[in-house]
Amino acid sequence: LIAVGVDLVIDGFLIGVGFLAGENEGLLLTFALTLEVLFLGLSVAALLGRSGAGKLTIVATTAGLSVLTAVGATASALIGPSLSGPALVGVLSFGCAALLYLVTEELLVEAHDAAPDSSWRTAMFFIGFLLVIVLDLEGAG
Repeated sequence: LIAVGVDLVIDGFLIGVGFLAGENEGLLLTFALTLEVLFLGLSVAALLGRSGAGKLTIVATTAGLSVLTAVGATASALIGPSLSGPALVGVLSFGCAALLYLVTEELLVEAHDAAPDSSWRTAMFFIGFLLVIVLDLEGAG
């Protein structure tokens, strides 16, 4: 639960920083992280249910954890204005890399337990992601 709490604070911070970078960036991060938080909340609720926690405890715990996203967003509103240029890009890049790492090293591996984990698959995912970014930049320029 502590790891989930830390993740939710960071997610909220990234959403806030995304809005500082621009409205489109903030909305995109909000949409993506909302989906992540939905499934994270369902996973926490299922884990608590399997551990024998009561319904009230499950609801209170997931609600309490969800508040941490707002705490992170509030922190970005306080700290965010001091971020500009390279610092803002660095924070957003770190967040993007952390989310990509989570997807490639944790979620996809769990989704494909039958296939062994390989550095080659992870590298191909990142190369494909970089290619999409480059193609998008070419189209914008």
